[in-house]
Amino acid sequence: MSQDKVGRYEWLNRRSACRNQRLEVFFDTVRTGDGVTVSDFMVVRPLIRTTGNVCGVCILPEVDGKIGLMRVYRHQLNEEVWQAPAGFVEVNEAPADTALRELQEETPVRCMPDRVESLGLYLPDAGLIDGYVALFVARESVLSSDHSGTDREIGVGGLHFFDRTALKRLVMSSSDVGGSTLVACLRVLSGP
Repeated sequence: MSQDKVGRYEWLNRRSACRNQRLEVFFDTVRTGDGVTVSDFMVVRPLIRTTGNVCGVCILPEVDGKIGLMRVYRHQLNEEVWQAPAGFVEVNEAPADTALRELQEETPVRCMPDRVESLGLYLPDAGLIDGYVALFVARESVLSSDHSGTDREIGVGGLHFFDRTALKRLVMSSSDVGGSTLVACLRVLSGP
């Protein structure tokens, strides 16, 4: 069986297009192996990244053996989507610490740090985003009555819990599940 030849190209230069507090957008100029020059190859680079190029996290809260997902309004789609708590890493913050922080900011769920389990890394869009998302599950979490974090995140709705069967049905049939959430759910479903 032969391997396909990878169409490598040459990077020529980069110009900044815009930036905000979290991301910088570049237009790279690249030349293909057959001489075609592309002057607007877009790259989105998070401003803060950890060792291993991790720029964000996604964490699935597990309460009583069920996985919690939120309904979140996304204006660019003009619809609600299923999403797990997620966010950007901060300077000198380990991804597992970011995951616990995001869980606390976005939900009434609390988890002991030693119960945060890695589900590995994920490339959200290898053709666009320069960075990885670290995926986690917060095992044996509990619902807290003290929850003031949700109102700090725009568009975040309530938390809904799914047993393994319902979660599998959701991720296998729904078109409105965020990418990091989808990959994290599939990885947690493939485990014990």
